[in-house]
Amino acid sequence: MKTKLLALAFALLCPVLCTGALSASAESPFADTAQAQEIADSILQSAQDAQSAQEWLDTTLCAQAGTGAEWYVLCLAQSGHDYDFSAYESALLTYLAKNTVPSATTKQKYALVLAAIGSTDAYISSTADSTVGSLGIMSYVYGLHLAHNGYHTPMPADQIISEILSVQNRDGGWAISGTVSDADVTAMTLQALAPYHDTHPEVGAAVSRALSLLSEKQTARGGFVSYGVENPESAAQVVVALCALGIDPMTDPRFIKQENTLFDAIALFSLGNGGYAHTEGGAYSAQAGAQVLCAATAYLRASRGQAPLYKLDRARPDQVQTLPESERESKSENAASPLPSAPQKQPLSYKPVACAIVLLLGAGGVILLIACKKTHYKNFIALALAVCVLLAAVILIDVRRPKDYYNGEELTKSNPVGTVTLTVRCDAVPGLDQIDHLPNDGILLSAKTVEIEAGETVYDVLVQAARAYGLHVDTSGMGEGVYVRGIGYLYEQEHGALSGWNYRVNGSIPSMGCGAYSLSDGDEIVWEYTLTVGK
Repeated sequence: MKTKLLALAFALLCPVLCTGALSASAESPFADTAQAQEIADSILQSAQDAQSAQEWLDTTLCAQAGTGAEWYVLCLAQSGHDYDFSAYESALLTYLAKNTVPSATTKQKYALVLAAIGSTDAYISSTADSTVGSLGIMSYVYGLHLAHNGYHTPMPADQIISEILSVQNRDGGWAISGTVSDADVTAMTLQALAPYHDTHPEVGAAVSRALSLLSEKQTARGGFVSYGVENPESAAQVVVALCALGIDPMTDPRFIKQENTLFDAIALFSLGNGGYAHTEGGAYSAQAGAQVLCAATAYLRASRGQAPLYKLDRARPDQVQTLPESERESKSENAASPLPSAPQKQPLSYKPVACAIVLLLGAGGVILLIACKKTHYKNFIALALAVCVLLAAVILIDVRRPKDYYNGEELTKSNPVGTVTLTVRCDAVPGLDQIDHLPNDGILLSAKTVEIEAGETVYDVLVQAARAYGLHVDTSGMGEGVYVRGIGYLYEQEHGALSGWNYRVNGSIPSMGCGAYSLSDGDEIVWEYTLTVGK
């Protein structure tokens, strides 16, 4: 096995090593490639049961198409090696044909990966045409990447840039929601704005403010905290952003704290076998590994004088297919609703009765008008309009009792890929024995097993459990930007300015919202009410 892994690493990294030597002779400002190269080596060597990178791509990554392989594939596509991506393209398009993708930003991720491997499938054009700006800041960020790579978007790049700049927070950064900026979102926004910072003065000023914020947020160990946890993904995103801006994270003093660089911070989360954990000393995280590989790839590209990570070498926007007009409109309508898909609602039983009552009231109104000798035609027109309005309200508005929504029935999954467990607890709340609507032990929902389908998120599971077990949930926002304000009638800031709901997966607090975290078989989810959110 060790021989196989070394062979794989050599096959993957041979072009990187060769071009790296050339870049050093050209006196690239990104000449200190040792740590980036070591990270790339270790991650790529950890690919199992493959004698070459091409075999890894054709087997493991194809099997994970649509469910976690995407950023690994993007890095391979941007590594400088001439791989054959045809099997992966077929696998991803098959996945997309079989699965509904409700999130606009997830669609954009797939479109970017397809573009990165040189695909000309219509999925790229239909996504670019229908998703930009439909799901908050990240749908503008990914949309700008598509536009910069030459794909047609309904908004020109300058308009997308204006939208992004309009939601920059006062502290200089960006966030999915709220006014306190997040390192990950700020870094990803900078990655999209980077190609324009020298040509658009307003972009340059916004970038300067964001860099100052990131420098201030960097910890003494060289990393970043997101959602209350120091993690390698945040540091990796900042590396990608700095490389896109032509800033060497290994030498720029703004991003070296107590002699620790971003790559030093990333190394703290290494598991020693090519894998990375989301938290120091935690379990293996495929997402952490993928984002760390993105950072290493971005740095190595910069050291060779290549374009940033998201300037896609294989993109072929002039050859991309387009859907027929009728089908494109259908796709656009579907994309306009980013909320997780739900079972089709059956007609509610009260509606026929309510319609009959409205018609009877209308008939009674006619009789009353005649009896009162108010028989002018305008009176009958007004009565008819009132009846039509009431009928429309009855037909279009669903009124449900709590027991109709919280039906006690678990959703049956047609294509389950595994199960997860979900627990909801609020035992940190003081004086539980004096709060009538909360249980004394603080357990709002004991561990429940929930089936999941591919692509379902922490938020999807919470909503399903709420319906099945009668658990109140109050949210704001949509899709990946959804935010949980209250569970079990217990709300944020109800027990102090920093009180609110956090979620953990397998013991760690992820650096993303609950609507963006895709689940895997066996995951353990715990929603917990804390008095110190962000600490």
